[in-house]
Amino acid sequence: MALGFGLTLFLALLVGLGGRLAYEISKRQNNIIQTRADVNSLTLDLEILAVRRTDALRRYLDTQNARHLVTYRDTEVAYDQVFDQLTALLRTPEEVEAWQGVVAVEAGLDDKAQEVFRLYDSRFPGSARFLWNTEGLEAQDNLLAAIRTLRQIQSDASIQIINQALETENLAVLTVTLFYGLALLGGIAASLLITRSITNPLSQLIQKTTAIGSDLTVRVEPSGPKEIAFLGQTINKMGANLLATRRALQQHNERLEHELTLASQIQASFFPEVLPQLPRLELAAFWQPAREMGGDFYTTINLGNGQHGLVVGDVSGKGAPAAMAGALAVGLLEAYAPAYPQPEALLGRLNLDLHARFIANYINVACCYAIVDTNSLNLTVANAGCVFPYLRRGSNLCEIEVFGLPLGMWPEFNYHSHSMLLHSGDLLVFSSDGLIEARNGGGELFGFDRLELELKSFPPEIEAQAAVDRLVTAALTFTGKPDLDDDLTILAMRVI
Repeated sequence: MALGFGLTLFLALLVGLGGRLAYEISKRQNNIIQTRADVNSLTLDLEILAVRRTDALRRYLDTQNARHLVTYRDTEVAYDQVFDQLTALLRTPEEVEAWQGVVAVEAGLDDKAQEVFRLYDSRFPGSARFLWNTEGLEAQDNLLAAIRTLRQIQSDASIQIINQALETENLAVLTVTLFYGLALLGGIAASLLITRSITNPLSQLIQKTTAIGSDLTVRVEPSGPKEIAFLGQTINKMGANLLATRRALQQHNERLEHELTLASQIQASFFPEVLPQLPRLELAAFWQPAREMGGDFYTTINLGNGQHGLVVGDVSGKGAPAAMAGALAVGLLEAYAPAYPQPEALLGRLNLDLHARFIANYINVACCYAIVDTNSLNLTVANAGCVFPYLRRGSNLCEIEVFGLPLGMWPEFNYHSHSMLLHSGDLLVFSSDGLIEARNGGGELFGFDRLELELKSFPPEIEAQAAVDRLVTAALTFTGKPDLDDDLTILAMRVI
Protein backbone atom coordinates (compact mmCIF):
# COMPACT_ATOMS: atom_id res chain seq x y z
CA MET A 1 0.00 0.00 0.00
CA ALA A 2 2.82 2.31 0.91
CA LEU A 3 4.51 1.52 -2.43
CA GLY A 4 1.27 2.16 -4.27
CA PHE A 5 0.71 5.31 -2.32
CA GLY A 6 4.27 6.40 -3.03
CA LEU A 7 3.89 5.55 -6.72
CA THR A 8 0.64 7.44 -6.74
CA LEU A 9 2.35 10.41 -5.16
CA PHE A 10 5.22 10.11 -7.62
CA LEU A 11 2.83 9.99 -10.57
CA ALA A 12 0.87 12.85 -9.11
CA LEU A 13 4.13 14.79 -8.79
CA LEU A 14 4.97 14.03 -12.42
CA VAL A 15 1.48 15.10 -13.48
CA GLY A 16 1.80 18.27 -11.42
CA LEU A 17 5.21 19.04 -12.92
CA GLY A 18 3.88 18.33 -16.37
CA GLY A 19 0.88 20.54 -15.74
CA ARG A 20 3.10 23.30 -14.41
CA LEU A 21 5.35 23.02 -17.44
CA ALA A 22 2.36 23.15 -19.77
CA TYR A 23 1.02 26.19 -17.94
CA GLU A 24 4.34 28.04 -18.21
CA ILE A 25 4.58 27.25 -21.91
CA SER A 26 1.00 28.42 -22.47
CA LYS A 27 1.63 31.58 -20.46
CA ARG A 28 4.77 32.32 -22.45
CA GLN A 29 2.96 31.85 -25.74
CA ASN A 30 0.17 34.09 -24.51
CA ASN A 31 2.72 36.78 -23.69
CA ILE A 32 4.18 36.44 -27.17
CA ILE A 33 0.71 36.74 -28.72
CA GLN A 34 -0.09 39.73 -26.49
CA THR A 35 3.14 41.34 -27.63
CA ARG A 36 2.05 40.82 -31.24
CA ALA A 37 -1.27 42.47 -30.47
CA ASP A 38 0.62 45.40 -28.90
CA VAL A 39 2.83 45.68 -31.99
CA ASN A 40 -0.18 45.76 -34.32
CA SER A 41 -1.99 48.29 -32.12
CA LEU A 42 1.10 50.53 -31.89
CA THR A 43 1.59 50.40 -35.67
CA LEU A 44 -2.01 51.53 -36.17
CA ASP A 45 -1.47 54.33 -33.61
CA LEU A 46 1.69 55.35 -35.48
CA GLU A 47 -0.22 55.67 -38.76
CA ILE A 48 -3.03 57.69 -37.16
CA LEU A 49 -0.55 60.00 -35.38
CA ALA A 50 1.37 60.51 -38.64
CA VAL A 51 -1.84 61.69 -40.35
CA ARG A 52 -2.81 63.93 -37.42
CA ARG A 53 0.66 65.41 -37.21
CA THR A 54 0.71 66.31 -40.91
CA ASP A 55 -2.82 67.75 -40.71
CA ALA A 56 -1.87 69.91 -37.68
CA LEU A 57 1.18 71.33 -39.50
CA ARG A 58 -0.90 72.05 -42.60
CA ARG A 59 -3.53 73.85 -40.51
CA TYR A 60 -0.84 75.85 -38.74
CA LEU A 61 0.73 76.96 -42.02
CA ASP A 62 -2.70 77.87 -43.47
CA THR A 63 -4.09 79.72 -40.41
CA GLN A 64 -0.97 80.74 -38.42
CA ASN A 65 -2.96 79.71 -35.32
CA ALA A 66 -0.63 78.81 -32.46
CA ARG A 67 -3.16 76.24 -31.22
CA HIS A 68 -2.46 74.08 -34.28
CA LEU A 69 1.29 74.37 -33.64
CA VAL A 70 0.73 73.11 -30.06
CA THR A 71 -1.34 70.25 -31.46
CA TYR A 72 1.48 69.48 -33.91
CA ARG A 73 4.10 69.41 -31.11
CA ASP A 74 1.93 67.23 -28.85
CA THR A 75 1.21 64.83 -31.68
CA GLU A 76 4.91 64.71 -32.54
CA VAL A 77 5.76 63.78 -28.92
CA ALA A 78 3.12 61.04 -28.92
CA TYR A 79 4.41 59.85 -32.30
CA ASP A 80 7.98 59.63 -30.98
CA GLN A 81 6.82 57.64 -27.93
CA VAL A 82 4.99 55.10 -30.09
CA PHE A 83 8.00 55.09 -32.43
CA ASP A 84 10.34 54.16 -29.53
CA GLN A 85 7.99 51.44 -28.24
CA LEU A 86 7.78 49.83 -31.66
CA THR A 87 11.55 49.94 -32.05
CA ALA A 88 11.88 47.86 -28.87
CA LEU A 89 9.17 45.31 -29.80
CA LEU A 90 10.01 44.39 -33.40
CA ARG A 91 11.75 41.03 -33.66
CA THR A 92 11.53 39.23 -37.01
CA PRO A 93 14.07 40.12 -39.74
CA GLU A 94 11.26 41.04 -42.15
CA GLU A 95 9.76 43.45 -39.63
CA VAL A 96 13.13 45.00 -38.85
CA GLU A 97 13.80 45.50 -42.55
CA ALA A 98 10.38 47.09 -43.08
CA TRP A 99 10.94 49.21 -39.98
CA GLN A 100 14.20 50.49 -41.41
CA GLY A 101 12.21 51.63 -44.43
CA VAL A 102 9.81 53.50 -42.14
CA VAL A 103 12.75 55.08 -40.27
CA ALA A 104 14.33 56.23 -43.55
CA VAL A 105 11.10 57.76 -44.85
CA GLU A 106 10.39 59.34 -41.44
CA ALA A 107 13.83 60.97 -41.50
CA GLY A 108 13.06 62.46 -44.90
CA LEU A 109 9.70 63.76 -43.64
CA ASP A 110 11.35 65.28 -40.54
CA ASP A 111 13.93 67.02 -42.75
CA LYS A 112 11.12 68.40 -44.93
CA ALA A 113 9.22 69.63 -41.84
CA GLN A 114 12.36 71.33 -40.51
CA GLU A 115 12.87 72.99 -43.89
CA VAL A 116 9.26 74.19 -43.82
CA PHE A 117 9.73 75.68 -40.33
CA ARG A 118 12.95 77.38 -41.44
CA LEU A 119 11.13 78.99 -44.37
CA TYR A 120 8.23 79.96 -42.12
CA ASP A 121 10.52 81.42 -39.42
CA SER A 122 12.42 83.29 -42.18
CA ARG A 123 9.15 85.02 -43.05
CA PHE A 124 8.41 83.02 -46.16
CA PRO A 125 5.05 81.56 -45.14
CA GLY A 126 3.88 81.20 -48.73
CA SER A 127 6.95 79.22 -49.69
CA ALA A 128 6.57 77.10 -46.53
CA ARG A 129 2.96 76.26 -47.37
CA PHE A 130 3.83 75.55 -50.99
CA LEU A 131 6.72 73.24 -49.99
CA TRP A 132 4.60 71.36 -47.46
CA ASN A 133 1.60 71.01 -49.80
CA THR A 134 3.85 69.51 -52.49
CA GLU A 135 6.98 67.79 -51.25
CA GLY A 136 5.74 67.53 -47.65
CA LEU A 137 2.55 65.71 -48.59
CA GLU A 138 4.50 63.48 -50.98
CA ALA A 139 6.86 62.54 -48.10
CA GLN A 140 3.80 61.94 -45.87
CA ASP A 141 2.28 59.62 -48.51
CA ASN A 142 5.61 57.72 -48.66
CA LEU A 143 5.59 57.39 -44.85
CA LEU A 144 2.01 56.07 -44.81
CA ALA A 145 2.88 53.60 -47.57
CA ALA A 146 5.91 52.37 -45.58
CA ILE A 147 3.78 51.99 -42.43
CA ARG A 148 1.12 50.06 -44.34
CA THR A 149 3.83 47.77 -45.70
CA LEU A 150 5.11 47.23 -42.14
CA ARG A 151 1.57 46.53 -40.93
CA GLN A 152 1.05 43.89 -43.63
CA ILE A 153 4.34 42.21 -42.71
CA GLN A 154 3.34 42.32 -39.03
CA SER A 155 -0.03 40.71 -39.83
CA ASP A 156 1.70 37.87 -41.67
CA ALA A 157 4.19 37.48 -38.82
CA SER A 158 1.37 37.42 -36.23
CA ILE A 159 -0.37 34.57 -38.04
CA GLN A 160 2.89 32.59 -38.11
CA ILE A 161 3.53 33.23 -34.42
CA ILE A 162 0.00 32.15 -33.46
CA ASN A 163 0.48 28.95 -35.44
CA GLN A 164 3.77 28.35 -33.67
CA ALA A 165 2.06 28.98 -30.31
CA LEU A 166 -0.61 26.43 -31.23
CA GLU A 167 2.00 23.84 -32.13
CA THR A 168 3.96 24.44 -28.93
CA GLU A 169 0.85 24.33 -26.79
CA ASN A 170 -0.35 21.16 -28.50
CA LEU A 171 3.01 19.57 -27.72
CA ALA A 172 2.70 20.59 -24.09
CA VAL A 173 -0.84 19.22 -23.89
CA LEU A 174 0.27 15.97 -25.51
CA THR A 175 3.01 15.59 -22.88
CA VAL A 176 0.56 16.14 -20.08
CA THR A 177 -1.79 13.63 -21.72
CA LEU A 178 0.93 10.99 -21.72
CA PHE A 179 1.60 11.59 -18.05
CA TYR A 180 -2.11 11.29 -17.34
CA GLY A 181 -2.13 8.03 -19.30
CA LEU A 182 0.53 6.62 -16.97
CA ALA A 183 -1.47 7.74 -13.95
CA LEU A 184 -4.97 6.61 -14.82
CA LEU A 185 -7.15 6.03 -17.82
CA GLY A 186 -9.65 8.58 -16.70
CA GLY A 187 -7.04 11.29 -17.14
CA ILE A 188 -7.10 10.65 -20.90
CA ALA A 189 -10.66 11.89 -21.16
CA ALA A 190 -9.83 14.93 -19.05
CA SER A 191 -6.74 15.62 -21.15
CA LEU A 192 -8.74 15.43 -24.37
CA LEU A 193 -11.33 17.76 -22.90
CA ILE A 194 -8.66 20.26 -21.90
CA THR A 195 -7.06 19.94 -25.31
CA ARG A 196 -10.32 20.66 -27.09
CA SER A 197 -11.04 23.59 -24.79
CA ILE A 198 -7.75 25.14 -25.87
CA THR A 199 -7.27 24.12 -29.50
CA ASN A 200 -10.81 24.78 -30.73
CA PRO A 201 -10.82 28.45 -29.66
CA LEU A 202 -7.31 28.85 -31.10
CA SER A 203 -8.36 27.30 -34.41
CA GLN A 204 -11.39 29.56 -34.57
CA LEU A 205 -9.17 32.48 -33.63
CA ILE A 206 -6.75 31.69 -36.48
CA GLN A 207 -9.59 31.35 -38.99
CA LYS A 208 -11.18 34.63 -37.94
CA THR A 209 -7.82 36.40 -37.89
CA THR A 210 -7.14 35.24 -41.45
CA ALA A 211 -10.62 36.41 -42.51
CA ILE A 212 -10.03 39.85 -40.96
CA GLY A 213 -7.15 40.31 -43.40
CA SER A 214 -9.68 40.60 -46.26
CA ASP A 215 -12.79 41.78 -44.37
CA LEU A 216 -12.32 44.16 -41.46
CA THR A 217 -15.96 43.75 -40.38
CA VAL A 218 -15.33 40.13 -39.27
CA ARG A 219 -15.25 39.69 -35.48
CA VAL A 220 -13.97 36.89 -33.24
CA GLU A 221 -16.23 35.18 -30.69
CA PRO A 222 -14.07 35.22 -27.50
CA SER A 223 -14.12 31.73 -25.94
CA GLY A 224 -11.87 29.19 -24.25
CA PRO A 225 -9.29 30.04 -21.60
CA LYS A 226 -9.14 33.64 -20.46
CA GLU A 227 -5.84 34.23 -22.24
CA ILE A 228 -7.27 33.11 -25.58
CA ALA A 229 -10.52 34.98 -24.91
CA PHE A 230 -8.50 38.09 -24.11
CA LEU A 231 -6.54 37.66 -27.35
CA GLY A 232 -9.84 37.43 -29.23
CA GLN A 233 -11.03 40.65 -27.61
CA THR A 234 -7.72 42.31 -28.52
CA ILE A 235 -8.02 41.19 -32.16
CA ASN A 236 -11.60 42.52 -32.26
CA LYS A 237 -10.39 45.86 -30.96
CA MET A 238 -7.57 45.92 -33.50
CA GLY A 239 -10.02 45.10 -36.32
CA ALA A 240 -12.37 47.88 -35.21
CA ASN A 241 -9.48 50.37 -35.08
CA LEU A 242 -8.29 49.32 -38.54
CA LEU A 243 -11.83 49.65 -39.92
CA ALA A 244 -12.20 53.11 -38.41
CA THR A 245 -8.83 54.14 -39.82
CA ARG A 246 -9.70 52.86 -43.29
CA ARG A 247 -13.00 54.74 -43.23
CA ALA A 248 -11.24 57.88 -42.04
CA LEU A 249 -8.71 57.53 -44.86
CA GLN A 250 -11.53 56.99 -47.37
CA GLN A 251 -13.26 60.12 -46.14
CA HIS A 252 -9.97 61.99 -46.35
CA ASN A 253 -9.45 60.81 -49.93
CA GLU A 254 -13.02 61.73 -50.87
CA ARG A 255 -12.51 65.18 -49.38
CA LEU A 256 -9.27 65.60 -51.34
CA GLU A 257 -10.99 64.51 -54.56
CA HIS A 258 -13.81 66.98 -53.91
CA GLU A 259 -11.32 69.77 -53.26
CA LEU A 260 -9.41 68.92 -56.44
CA THR A 261 -12.63 68.94 -58.46
CA LEU A 262 -13.59 72.30 -57.00
CA ALA A 263 -10.08 73.66 -57.61
CA SER A 264 -10.27 72.45 -61.23
CA GLN A 265 -13.57 74.26 -61.70
CA ILE A 266 -12.14 77.40 -60.15
CA GLN A 267 -9.08 77.22 -62.42
CA ALA A 268 -11.30 76.81 -65.49
CA SER A 269 -13.22 79.94 -64.43
CA PHE A 270 -9.98 81.96 -64.70
CA PHE A 271 -10.05 81.60 -68.48
CA PRO A 272 -12.41 83.48 -70.82
CA GLU A 273 -15.76 81.70 -70.85
CA VAL A 274 -16.55 83.28 -74.21
CA LEU A 275 -13.81 84.71 -76.43
CA PRO A 276 -14.43 88.28 -77.55
CA GLN A 277 -15.73 88.86 -81.08
CA LEU A 278 -13.28 91.39 -82.47
CA PRO A 279 -13.73 93.50 -85.61
CA ARG A 280 -12.14 91.73 -88.58
CA LEU A 281 -10.86 88.92 -86.31
CA GLU A 282 -12.24 85.53 -85.28
CA LEU A 283 -10.94 83.72 -82.16
CA ALA A 284 -11.24 80.13 -80.90
CA ALA A 285 -9.49 78.23 -78.08
CA PHE A 286 -9.13 74.78 -76.50
CA TRP A 287 -7.78 74.03 -73.00
CA GLN A 288 -7.56 70.65 -71.27
CA PRO A 289 -5.32 69.71 -68.31
CA ALA A 290 -3.74 66.24 -68.11
CA ARG A 291 -4.85 65.94 -64.46
CA GLU A 292 -7.58 67.60 -62.42
CA MET A 293 -5.54 70.80 -62.64
CA GLY A 294 -2.86 71.89 -65.08
CA GLY A 295 -0.17 74.46 -65.72
CA ASP A 296 -1.35 75.60 -69.16
CA PHE A 297 -3.24 78.88 -69.49
CA TYR A 298 -4.55 81.32 -72.09
CA THR A 299 -6.38 84.63 -72.04
CA THR A 300 -7.23 87.71 -74.06
CA ILE A 301 -6.77 91.29 -72.83
CA ASN A 302 -8.53 94.41 -74.12
CA LEU A 303 -5.80 97.07 -74.20
CA GLY A 304 -8.00 99.85 -75.61
CA ASN A 305 -7.75 101.80 -78.88
CA GLY A 306 -8.52 98.66 -80.87
CA GLN A 307 -5.57 96.71 -79.45
CA HIS A 308 -5.96 93.28 -77.88
CA GLY A 309 -3.44 91.00 -76.17
CA LEU A 310 -3.39 87.25 -76.85
CA VAL A 311 -1.63 84.98 -74.36
CA VAL A 312 -0.74 81.27 -74.27
CA GLY A 313 1.42 79.91 -71.45
CA ASP A 314 2.76 76.67 -70.01
CA VAL A 315 4.13 76.28 -66.46
CA SER A 316 6.80 73.65 -65.88
CA GLY A 317 5.38 70.62 -64.09
CA LYS A 318 1.80 69.44 -63.71
CA GLY A 319 -1.02 69.34 -61.19
CA ALA A 320 -1.91 71.78 -58.42
CA PRO A 321 1.55 73.45 -58.03
CA ALA A 322 1.66 74.26 -61.75
CA ALA A 323 -1.94 75.52 -61.64
CA MET A 324 -1.13 77.87 -58.74
CA ALA A 325 1.91 79.22 -60.57
CA GLY A 326 -0.14 79.68 -63.75
CA ALA A 327 -2.87 81.56 -61.88
CA LEU A 328 -0.25 83.93 -60.47
CA ALA A 329 1.29 84.45 -63.91
CA VAL A 330 -2.09 85.22 -65.51
CA GLY A 331 -3.01 87.62 -62.73
CA LEU A 332 0.25 89.55 -62.99
CA LEU A 333 0.07 89.58 -66.80
CA GLU A 334 -3.47 90.99 -66.87
CA ALA A 335 -2.54 93.57 -64.23
CA TYR A 336 0.62 94.77 -66.01
CA ALA A 337 -0.50 94.55 -69.65
CA PRO A 338 -2.21 97.98 -69.93
CA ALA A 339 0.96 99.71 -68.70
CA TYR A 340 3.28 97.98 -71.22
CA PRO A 341 2.37 98.66 -74.87
CA GLN A 342 5.31 96.56 -76.10
CA PRO A 343 5.07 92.76 -75.56
CA GLU A 344 8.78 92.38 -74.88
CA ALA A 345 8.64 94.99 -72.11
CA LEU A 346 5.76 93.17 -70.43
CA LEU A 347 7.63 89.84 -70.57
CA GLY A 348 10.69 91.50 -69.06
CA ARG A 349 8.66 92.80 -66.11
CA LEU A 350 6.97 89.43 -65.58
CA ASN A 351 10.34 87.69 -65.74
CA LEU A 352 11.67 89.76 -62.84
CA ASP A 353 8.59 89.19 -60.67
CA LEU A 354 8.28 85.46 -61.37
CA HIS A 355 12.00 84.86 -60.90
CA ALA A 356 11.81 86.36 -57.41
CA ARG A 357 8.82 84.15 -56.54
CA PHE A 358 9.74 80.86 -58.26
CA ILE A 359 13.53 80.61 -58.04
CA ALA A 360 13.39 78.66 -54.75
CA ASN A 361 11.13 76.01 -56.31
CA TYR A 362 12.79 75.88 -59.76
CA ILE A 363 9.54 76.77 -61.55
CA ASN A 364 9.49 78.60 -64.86
CA VAL A 365 6.73 79.74 -67.21
CA ALA A 366 6.82 79.50 -70.99
CA CYS A 367 4.66 82.29 -72.42
CA CYS A 368 3.86 83.70 -75.85
CA TYR A 369 2.31 87.18 -75.82
CA ALA A 370 1.02 88.93 -78.90
CA ILE A 371 -0.68 92.30 -79.44
CA VAL A 372 -2.97 92.68 -82.45
CA ASP A 373 -4.37 96.02 -83.65
CA THR A 374 -7.84 95.50 -85.15
CA ASN A 375 -7.58 98.85 -86.98
CA SER A 376 -4.26 98.38 -88.78
CA LEU A 377 -4.08 94.57 -88.49
CA ASN A 378 -0.56 94.96 -87.13
CA LEU A 379 0.64 91.97 -85.09
CA THR A 380 3.53 92.13 -82.59
CA VAL A 381 4.72 88.88 -81.00
CA ALA A 382 7.13 88.27 -78.10
CA ASN A 383 8.00 84.79 -76.91
CA ALA A 384 9.41 83.39 -73.66
CA GLY A 385 10.24 79.77 -74.40
CA CYS A 386 6.84 78.81 -75.83
CA VAL A 387 6.21 76.90 -79.09
CA PHE A 388 6.56 79.32 -82.03
CA PRO A 389 3.20 80.49 -83.36
CA TYR A 390 2.27 79.37 -86.88
CA LEU A 391 0.96 81.69 -89.59
CA ARG A 392 -1.06 80.12 -92.41
CA ARG A 393 -1.38 82.53 -95.37
CA GLY A 394 -2.98 81.02 -98.42
CA SER A 395 -1.03 77.85 -99.18
CA ASN A 396 2.07 79.08 -97.32
CA LEU A 397 2.91 78.17 -93.73
CA CYS A 398 5.61 79.75 -91.60
CA GLU A 399 6.70 79.97 -87.98
CA ILE A 400 6.96 83.35 -86.27
CA GLU A 401 10.40 82.78 -84.80
CA VAL A 402 10.91 84.92 -81.73
CA PHE A 403 13.30 83.52 -79.14
CA GLY A 404 13.42 84.04 -75.37
CA LEU A 405 14.01 82.13 -72.14
CA PRO A 406 10.98 80.97 -70.12
CA LEU A 407 9.89 83.47 -67.49
CA GLY A 408 11.55 83.08 -64.11
CA MET A 409 14.68 81.28 -65.32
CA TRP A 410 17.12 84.19 -65.55
CA PRO A 411 16.69 87.74 -64.23
CA GLU A 412 17.36 90.76 -66.41
CA PHE A 413 16.87 88.78 -69.64
CA ASN A 414 16.18 91.03 -72.64
CA TYR A 415 13.20 89.88 -74.69
CA HIS A 416 12.55 90.85 -78.31
CA SER A 417 9.49 91.06 -80.50
CA HIS A 418 8.56 90.63 -84.15
CA SER A 419 5.95 92.77 -85.92
CA MET A 420 4.08 92.12 -89.14
CA LEU A 421 0.90 93.09 -90.98
CA LEU A 422 -1.86 90.51 -91.24
CA HIS A 423 -3.87 89.94 -94.43
CA SER A 424 -7.41 88.84 -94.97
CA GLY A 425 -7.70 85.06 -94.62
CA ASP A 426 -4.58 84.69 -92.43
CA LEU A 427 -4.79 81.99 -89.76
CA LEU A 428 -2.60 82.32 -86.66
CA VAL A 429 -2.19 79.32 -84.31
CA PHE A 430 -0.67 79.43 -80.80
CA SER A 431 -0.21 76.24 -78.77
CA SER A 432 1.52 74.79 -75.73
CA ASP A 433 4.00 71.91 -76.07
CA GLY A 434 1.23 69.45 -75.14
CA LEU A 435 0.31 69.30 -78.83
CA ILE A 436 3.71 68.48 -80.32
CA GLU A 437 4.65 66.22 -77.36
CA ALA A 438 1.51 64.06 -77.52
CA ARG A 439 2.64 60.39 -77.59
CA ASN A 440 1.08 57.29 -79.07
CA GLY A 441 1.27 53.78 -77.62
CA GLY A 442 4.72 53.26 -79.12
CA GLY A 443 6.17 56.35 -77.44
CA GLU A 444 6.34 58.33 -80.72
CA LEU A 445 5.77 62.10 -80.54
CA PHE A 446 3.14 63.93 -82.61
CA GLY A 447 5.93 66.39 -83.45
CA PHE A 448 6.29 69.49 -85.58
CA ASP A 449 6.16 67.67 -88.91
CA ARG A 450 2.67 66.25 -88.30
CA LEU A 451 1.51 69.60 -86.95
CA GLU A 452 2.70 71.39 -90.09
CA LEU A 453 1.15 68.79 -92.40
CA GLU A 454 -2.16 69.17 -90.56
CA LEU A 455 -2.03 72.97 -90.83
CA LYS A 456 -1.24 72.82 -94.55
CA SER A 457 -4.19 70.49 -95.14
CA PHE A 458 -6.71 73.05 -93.83
CA PRO A 459 -9.14 74.53 -96.38
CA PRO A 460 -8.25 78.14 -97.35
CA GLU A 461 -11.29 79.68 -95.64
CA ILE A 462 -11.36 77.46 -92.55
CA GLU A 463 -12.88 79.07 -89.46
CA ALA A 464 -10.84 79.47 -86.27
CA GLN A 465 -13.01 77.04 -84.26
CA ALA A 466 -12.87 74.42 -87.02
CA ALA A 467 -9.07 74.75 -87.10
CA VAL A 468 -8.84 74.18 -83.33
CA ASP A 469 -11.20 71.19 -83.51
CA ARG A 470 -9.20 69.57 -86.30
CA LEU A 471 -5.91 69.95 -84.38
CA VAL A 472 -7.39 68.42 -81.21
CA THR A 473 -8.91 65.54 -83.20
CA ALA A 474 -5.59 64.92 -84.96
CA ALA A 475 -3.73 64.74 -81.63
CA LEU A 476 -6.25 62.38 -80.01
CA THR A 477 -6.40 60.17 -83.10
CA PHE A 478 -2.61 59.94 -83.10
CA THR A 479 -2.37 58.97 -79.41
CA GLY A 480 -5.30 56.54 -79.60
CA LYS A 481 -6.44 57.61 -76.12
CA PRO A 482 -9.36 59.79 -74.96
CA ASP A 483 -7.01 61.93 -72.84
CA LEU A 484 -3.54 63.36 -73.33
CA ASP A 485 -0.50 62.81 -71.10
CA ASP A 486 0.28 66.53 -70.94
CA ASP A 487 -1.73 69.74 -70.61
CA LEU A 488 -2.91 71.03 -74.00
CA THR A 489 -3.83 74.59 -74.98
CA ILE A 490 -4.55 75.90 -78.50
CA LEU A 491 -5.53 79.46 -79.44
CA ALA A 492 -6.40 80.26 -83.07
CA MET A 493 -7.04 83.65 -84.69
CA ARG A 494 -8.34 84.14 -88.22
CA VAL A 495 -8.47 87.42 -90.10
CA ILE A 496 -11.97 87.76 -91.58
